[in-house]
Amino acid sequence: MLRSQSTSVHSNVLPWHARRAWPTQRAVEAVEARPLRPLFGAQLVALVAPGALVSSLASKSRGSSRHVPSQRRIHTVRRGLVEDVEQALEELANTAEDALLHVTRLPAWLSSERDSRRSEGKRQVVVLGTGWAAHAIAKIIDVSKVDVCVISPRNYFVFTPMLAAAAVGTVEYRSILEHIRSANPTVDYYQGTCESINMEKKELLIRPYPPGLEKDFVLPYDVLVMAVGLRPSSLGVPGVSTHCLFLKNIEDARRLRKQVTQNFEAADLPTKDEEERKRLLTFVVVGGGPTGCEFCGELSDFVKNDLRRFYPKLAPLVRILLLHRGANVLPSFGKDLQVAAAETLEKQGIEIFTNAAVTEVNSAQVHVKMKGKTEDMILPCGLTVWAAGQIGQELVRHMHQEIPQQKELAQEKANGNDSQLFVDRWLRVCGVLDGSMIALGDCARMKDEDPLPQTAQVAAQQGAFVARILNKQYDLAAEIPTLPPGGNDNPFDVARFAYIRGHTEAMPFRFLDLGRLAYLGQSQAVAEVGVGSTTVSQAKGLAAFVLWRSVYIVKQVSFRNRVLVLFDWIKSRLFGRDLTRF
Repeated sequence: MLRSQSTSVHSNVLPWHARRAWPTQRAVEAVEARPLRPLFGAQLVALVAPGALVSSLASKSRGSSRHVPSQRRIHTVRRGLVEDVEQALEELANTAEDALLHVTRLPAWLSSERDSRRSEGKRQVVVLGTGWAAHAIAKIIDVSKVDVCVISPRNYFVFTPMLAAAAVGTVEYRSILEHIRSANPTVDYYQGTCESINMEKKELLIRPYPPGLEKDFVLPYDVLVMAVGLRPSSLGVPGVSTHCLFLKNIEDARRLRKQVTQNFEAADLPTKDEEERKRLLTFVVVGGGPTGCEFCGELSDFVKNDLRRFYPKLAPLVRILLLHRGANVLPSFGKDLQVAAAETLEKQGIEIFTNAAVTEVNSAQVHVKMKGKTEDMILPCGLTVWAAGQIGQELVRHMHQEIPQQKELAQEKANGNDSQLFVDRWLRVCGVLDGSMIALGDCARMKDEDPLPQTAQVAAQQGAFVARILNKQYDLAAEIPTLPPGGNDNPFDVARFAYIRGHTEAMPFRFLDLGRLAYLGQSQAVAEVGVGSTTVSQAKGLAAFVLWRSVYIVKQVSFRNRVLVLFDWIKSRLFGRDLTRF
């Protein structure tokens, strides 16, 4: 429910786009005007006391909006905050429904005689991928309503925000993995890749993985969910694909961990001269986003806390260089936190080069074009990590050729970029008239809104949204997905709750931004915590590090993973990281 100062308006009175159009920019500016300080519990409590928080924010933003009347500014902030709180409460209600669904399907989970045969009359839903979006669907989907089959060459989910930690041994690989069958034993899973889609017959050609061992087969679907993500891109820079390592999946983390220790072993050989040792121990990270910054922090910890004990003569020769094309690292964070992050990394000896565009990479050097310089800077290095770009999967790019509207939207809104499928407000692929294809996560982009950040937070929320749409059996072919007529006699049916809540027409997807975190090494981090467009607090240093670890433990996808990650943190602190290479 949306409320102004003196009136109460039911959310179905105004159209959705009108509610979204309410100005919230000044609310964000007012919050960002606050001085940087750690997160305190009182600020979280203020979320449920909008009046107090609005007054506080308004009083602190008077100097930054002199041309806006004070009363009008308070109204603007209040509207933005109340809208954010309304959305948060809506998500809490959705989570309560999910919890009830988990309880009702426990007998099926615990049964040792589950029927894996497909049922007549149910929607046949096929999900491509096992990333954040697909995993959220598998967790929430109700198999009593739909038959679900997950297709992916990877039979596990990866907690990707901790790949940097896994790459240096802070946590073990298996601690951040969950088998897709463990996520939901009642869904079917086939290990393979989708080679082509026949939209007319609604059939997929599946090639079992690894290829060549089994015959291809055809799989029918009623609803196809594309959650295939993106893959690393070289951005057209020569040598990247050949000479760089990436940090996108667990195999990349294994290769990185092996190569780092191998460089130290090679540099320790008596046949190496001083110059070659320096080159081998120079690590270049390209990309100043969260992935690049977190890997620099984890690598700094690895070098200072572990490798220095075993290679004391080599430690002074180590260099970690961070190259970023933009003007500031962590561009998705606030300005104060960008500055704080750069200072924290530099204090650890990490060299940061901003406005630096990589023009070529070879086995021993990185060529960099600095803004304002005429000649390239050449950096000798022993290892280059590329965290600077992503491109669409071949299957997604093929769909642009198959669906004319996708090609038109790519030209109109993305300068011809075909890395993502354009979707409507309910994540249905534009150009598929019967609503039988859904795309979400990194491989999807909403056609009528600015692109959402390509983060796990967005993908997980979209996966939960799609699962709830399918659970309630909305008619996806309708212009606005609607509930079927009648209803279920089951008092615990989620569709009945949708009727009670007035959601006979499906609410469009809205991303609820809860903030962002980044670890920077040596028990230092930066954090922004908020609800939607309202920033609750910013933190840096040790306070942000404690918050970072707390959130990462809570967000682990199972109790098993929480225990394993916590144990790994304790083990690495007490005994150091594992330096063995195999």
